[in-house]
Amino acid sequence: MHFKVKTNKISHHPLNQEIYSLSGMDDLVLSIQDKGLLQKLIINQDFQVISGNRRFAAITKLGWKEVEVEQVQTNPDEELELLIHYNKQRVKTYREILNEIQYLYPKFAVGQGKRNDLTSVPENRSSTRDNLANHLGMSASQIAKLMFIQKHDPSYIDLIDSGEMTVAQSYQTISRWKNQKDAVESKKVITFPSSKWFTFHHKSSHQMDEIDDASVDCIFTSPPYWNKRTYDDKIHNLGNEKSPKDFVINLVTHLQDTKRVLKDTGSFFLVLGDTYLDKNLQNIPHRVSIGLQDEGWILRNTIVWKKTNPKPSSSKDSLSPSYEFIFHLVKTHRYKYQTLLTPYADGDAKGKGRVPRHRELDTEKMFRKIYPYVPSEGKHLQDYWDSDVISTAVARNSSFGDGVEHPAPFPEEIVHLPILMSTEEGDVVLDPFMGSGTTGRVANAHKRFFVGYDIKQYSSDYRTTVVR
Repeated sequence: MHFKVKTNKISHHPLNQEIYSLSGMDDLVLSIQDKGLLQKLIINQDFQVISGNRRFAAITKLGWKEVEVEQVQTNPDEELELLIHYNKQRVKTYREILNEIQYLYPKFAVGQGKRNDLTSVPENRSSTRDNLANHLGMSASQIAKLMFIQKHDPSYIDLIDSGEMTVAQSYQTISRWKNQKDAVESKKVITFPSSKWFTFHHKSSHQMDEIDDASVDCIFTSPPYWNKRTYDDKIHNLGNEKSPKDFVINLVTHLQDTKRVLKDTGSFFLVLGDTYLDKNLQNIPHRVSIGLQDEGWILRNTIVWKKTNPKPSSSKDSLSPSYEFIFHLVKTHRYKYQTLLTPYADGDAKGKGRVPRHRELDTEKMFRKIYPYVPSEGKHLQDYWDSDVISTAVARNSSFGDGVEHPAPFPEEIVHLPILMSTEEGDVVLDPFMGSGTTGRVANAHKRFFVGYDIKQYSSDYRTTVVR
């Protein structure tokens, strides 16, 4: 219903005053003074402004006695969403966005459903942050960062709104401060005896304050997989999220500090497997790789690792999974890369002089000298790695494990190639989810320094190969 009404009969909606600011209106006042009111105010049955609170404030400042309005019938349950809906196109401050999140969060909490429109409330099992993201037109990751900043130091929101800092910069700053504080108060840092070559930090790798910027040459890691097992850490409980989307967000967020510590010439190798939910394969590895690309990483290769002895499947209506992905990511196009070759097969015309096969080599002797055989002739290494490819590209030094028990170890054989591809002797290798120390043992065997992080200590003394 459209009609004119005296301005003194109209009032601001109380929720609007709590959520949105009326500051910085000089340009709007001048525009209305010059061109008039181009959009009608929308009011409810109580003559409270549902849409156009800033315009109402402007015409009040101009001294208007009467204004044309559109009146709609509302109920208290829908007025909050109506207010946010009508403010969707307006450029808002981050403070205002957080106010929206504060009011919407109880309505969009998981298990309470989500309104896809303003007339119905269908059931929705997606995460609370996803619900909020869809409604506010933002990414769930951005919402998570804003909520983190608001919780730990709300003063940074004003710095963001003033343009002095970005959301990402504020998040990183607060995260580092928080983790330094946590490390002092509750975390134990352990450096193992052979500190020159092997260093272990008994804490989460969410923030790796012990490592300088751009000091690591290679990162090789396999984080917890989603919904596979329950881990002990209650704070950084990766892998136990309510949904795959939440896991992807948390993992990508957790890995942000890896970009800081990695050199521009460095490489990041991420091993990740997939998970079924209601018989639906979730495509989690590629979701994570896309999330990392969105954070600025360059994806150079998706390597398929064919497992030698995959876990048997109990499923009667699907194929048994037998592979996982290894993503090779870099920060810049100037990354270090050592070309690796696989020997030509016996009898190949190109293989004159016959490149030795590893079955003919004394691997135990080579291990003692820590000089694995790497072919100087052969075919360029491809992105499908089975046991034969790995064993012929570089001698496997599988005899130096210490038998440490871990719920989800990966084999040493898949670590050799990434380290040799991306590093030289004396370089630094990092594993932010170290587990039983497989990456460190392989790195040491190739004369690389190693730094590892894990919230659990799987051995009282990680045996290392110390090269003098």
